[in-house]
Amino acid sequence: MSGEKDYPVQLRRSEYDRLMRNARRTEEIEKDVRNRMGRYSDELRKDFLNRMQSTERRLNTYDQQLSEFHEDIRELEKKQNRKLREQAEKFQKGLNSLQSQVTANREEYLRMFDQQREEFSNALEAQRKNLQSQISALNDRLAKKEANEQQLAQTWIENTKTLISYIDEHQSHEKFKPGALEKIRAELQLSEGNFKQGVYQAAIASAQQSFIRASELRIEIEQLEVEWSAYLEAAKQSATELLATCEAQESCRFALDTEDGSIEMEGQIDFWTEGALSGLKKNAKNELKRLGKPDDLALEELKASIRQSEQWKAECLTLTEKAKQALIASQLRNNMAQTIANALENAGWEVTDSTYEGEDHRGAIHVKLENYSGDEIVTIITPEEGEDDTIYNRVHVSFFDRTSNDESFRQERLKMITNTLQEEGLECGEPKCEPGTENKPSQDERKLDFKEVRKAKRKLPQSQEKTKKTSK
Repeated sequence: MSGEKDYPVQLRRSEYDRLMRNARRTEEIEKDVRNRMGRYSDELRKDFLNRMQSTERRLNTYDQQLSEFHEDIRELEKKQNRKLREQAEKFQKGLNSLQSQVTANREEYLRMFDQQREEFSNALEAQRKNLQSQISALNDRLAKKEANEQQLAQTWIENTKTLISYIDEHQSHEKFKPGALEKIRAELQLSEGNFKQGVYQAAIASAQQSFIRASELRIEIEQLEVEWSAYLEAAKQSATELLATCEAQESCRFALDTEDGSIEMEGQIDFWTEGALSGLKKNAKNELKRLGKPDDLALEELKASIRQSEQWKAECLTLTEKAKQALIASQLRNNMAQTIANALENAGWEVTDSTYEGEDHRGAIHVKLENYSGDEIVTIITPEEGEDDTIYNRVHVSFFDRTSNDESFRQERLKMITNTLQEEGLECGEPKCEPGTENKPSQDERKLDFKEVRKAKRKLPQSQEKTKKTSK
């Protein structure tokens, strides 16, 4: 044996469960988050409605431009535009209904959101598939009206040009379908070449297909534009709910049940989780800032944003238990220090100083005792990482024997400390000597300097130290 003893101490699982039950949050976080979301929702909905109004303006512009089409083509496209408007309005109403009905269960909201989006997508897909047969019937009617094949080919070419011009001028085709419009334009140039060479049947067939593809492209772009706007709003909702959850965690309070009654105290979740809450709140603000300038964001990036915010929110909700555990662990170290002090005081020792390392309650607690002969003991109780279902500490005892080098006396004091901790429901490991310190009192005088202990920077747990180094 030696003057430097070290051993692990673990809180029994049953005692850990009791302490965790006795510390509870005083308010419902879900209710707090809903109240905070209520303050944000008007601004979020306003932005979404503005984008949906942009869709309506584009559809109105197309209605006005239909006067440039052949009368039969105009009727077909007017019908297509009406169906597109009806589907967009139905989709918007569905999302508005979701926001008013499902606010507490975010997972249910996202599931129903995907269901609404799929119904909208399926309706427009059916509309596009029906377009081919409608165009064939339309071509038969035009063939009867037009004087000859040359005039019919010219009608299809000119109307396709008009449709291409609208898409190019009013729709974000390069954002949602890059290169698609240029491909149709190149196909139409081949039709014009056939027309100039007098191959009118080939010109009719190819121009008609170009018109179909252009009409389908217009519908598809509107669909993607509406879906993109909806996903943008959903991404903002998720990031905003993450921010609201972080804010709710900041105001958390705990009630601790003790023998003297219930004690209420600030949760200080950010402090007890080593700044994890601040990190998540920063993530939420950065994500909202990124979503505030979304024009360069692709649809898949918005979907990824939703998934990331939901993951961060889940992490944020776990911080309550982590903070509670850290708070209880700190109080446990303080109780252990008092238990050790009480045991030794009965044997003639007196506490001369005590402090947390760096005066930070998340770290190790140091206790210094002295007897009438001038011998000193320094006990350091340091938090250790372990499984989540209990609390681990390491007890280090340094014996500064001034009057003798009595190993049996050190053993007696160590046994006194260990027995007392066990009586308090703690499981103590086998004490070990530090190599090189055998059969002599402690020589490490630095441990007696509590002024330096107070000034020292608290040692981070090993996993957090690695995280800190990785982030640099």
